[in-house]
Amino acid sequence: NRPGIKWERHGNDVLSAWVADMDVEVPDFIKEAVIERIEVGGLGYGFYDEPIPVLEAFKSRMDTAFGWNVDTEDVMRVHDVIQGLEWVLHTLTPPGSEIVVQTPVYPPFYSSVEGTGRGWVANPLLENEDGWALDFDHLDEVAARDNVSALLLCHPHNPCGYVMTAADLAQIIEIAERNNLLVISDEIHCDLVYSPHRHVPTASISELAAQRTVTLTAATKTFNMAGLRMAFIHSSSRQYSPQLKEIRPRMIGGINGLGQVATVAGWEEGDAWIADLVEGLDHNRHLLAELLREHLPQIRYRPPQATYLSWLDCRELGLGDDPAEIFMSRGKVALNSGLDFGIEGTGYVRLNFATSPEMLTMIVERMASAV
Repeated sequence: NRPGIKWERHGNDVLSAWVADMDVEVPDFIKEAVIERIEVGGLGYGFYDEPIPVLEAFKSRMDTAFGWNVDTEDVMRVHDVIQGLEWVLHTLTPPGSEIVVQTPVYPPFYSSVEGTGRGWVANPLLENEDGWALDFDHLDEVAARDNVSALLLCHPHNPCGYVMTAADLAQIIEIAERNNLLVISDEIHCDLVYSPHRHVPTASISELAAQRTVTLTAATKTFNMAGLRMAFIHSSSRQYSPQLKEIRPRMIGGINGLGQVATVAGWEEGDAWIADLVEGLDHNRHLLAELLREHLPQIRYRPPQATYLSWLDCRELGLGDDPAEIFMSRGKVALNSGLDFGIEGTGYVRLNFATSPEMLTMIVERMASAV
């Protein structure tokens, strides 16, 4: 009965494990902050005069969580990460140029690149004993193409849950520097990383990285509040930052005041809540492995290093190119089609395990009944 597209789109008889919303309640400290703002009449124009609380909260959060020192003057507020991505592509890459994406990848990367009149070049991830890795040899090759203007990172990676290390990021920056490329780093899943892995902001690893990188992020994924529409663009690059700020403010529009209030509350009060959330998600990613071994041993699954999204190889089930359609039509389980994530997703599905263990069990049992 939870409102929103995750549970409303497919009907009451379908178990939903598709779009990246969690089946968890928004934390009380965020609800209380939002309600208090409403009760004091704070729904008018606000958050225009410095210091801007949400920018100060961004600065503090990046420092305490990731050891990344940022200046608020280098941060822009936008409504969501994809709006930010489209503005970055529009402003900092030439029309008709190509953007390298690490595939399979979050579907709006493709549509945003194409929708802004750019093309994309695939650099498929490699599967290894530890999960996934970047193909640096291939990245080096495609990055050198004359028409390539940027490297687009999903960090941590959606749908594979791959967490890039500081060494990985250093290689990416080296390739970008050698080929004079922009690096765009979508880091919205940064809080949802499982030990012993840790998130390293791309722009934080060196001054060279800071000059090459534009970062996109938000608190909305962490605190399950995508509907409050609040995100950030950060760049301290002497080349990129002034260009990004040339946008007319009304082209972005006033940023949701309640989204800003919620973000400040989350980042100022949410450390313990995040730790509990990640502990629960960690349990579920391992529970999913157990359930698949019991009910669908043909599915190949590598527990993600981050996110609450699992990338399931269903090819041995013999369900064709789009097993998500079979799981829906026969099992009444809504999953994301792997095909939406690129050609590498043929025979795959993405399953969102951010739900109760009981619901996750029912989801896998229904999937098994469809085979």
